[in-house]
Amino acid sequence: MRQLKRLLRPLKDPRASNVRHDLVEIIVIALAATLAGAKTCTEFEFFGKGREELLQRFLELRSGIPSHDTFSNVFRALDPKGLEAILRKLSKGFGIKGVVSIDGKALRGAFMRGRQSTPLHMVNVWAAGTRMALAQRKAPNRNEVAGVLEVLASLDLDGALVTADALHCRPDVAQAIRDRKGHYVLAIKSNRGRLFKAAKALLDTARRPARASQR
Repeated sequence: MRQLKRLLRPLKDPRASNVRHDLVEIIVIALAATLAGAKTCTEFEFFGKGREELLQRFLELRSGIPSHDTFSNVFRALDPKGLEAILRKLSKGFGIKGVVSIDGKALRGAFMRGRQSTPLHMVNVWAAGTRMALAQRKAPNRNEVAGVLEVLASLDLDGALVTADALHCRPDVAQAIRDRKGHYVLAIKSNRGRLFKAAKALLDTARRPARASQR
């Protein structure tokens, strides 16, 4: 808990100085609630009130459990990149090993007024072993590849195996993964021409049984 508090302290509090609830305590309660399956600010409050006595063992809670409105207002005002950077440092303690999946999704209904044909496009990074979301980025100008390159630059992938679909079977993505000390498995489609043929030939060669040496 001390380490978590130390990581969170540099996070800038966007609220006025006369607030009732400590920012670190708000985030700690929200994190604990999320690990327990909570997904909304109302559920954060419900979790906190149901476990207030337990939480008081390591949190002061001088003004009790924050309301769902407080949770909502705080997370709306927080710098998302600053919070993400801190949570990423925290996630290193879990040991990011095994498969890390990268995927891009267009969010249905998430678009600017008058631009229904261009919904918000997000890049998500998921650690399968720890079942943790490592990062999420808005793809700049709906360019998923650019979003993936941006998010890869912020991750420590030492020993991880990164998977992605055929869109990301590119030298720059592969190099970005290797630069972060990761390994990769990238899909290849037949429309990639020479690259697909070369990969297929390599696999076909690997499948052939070695000839017995002739004496």
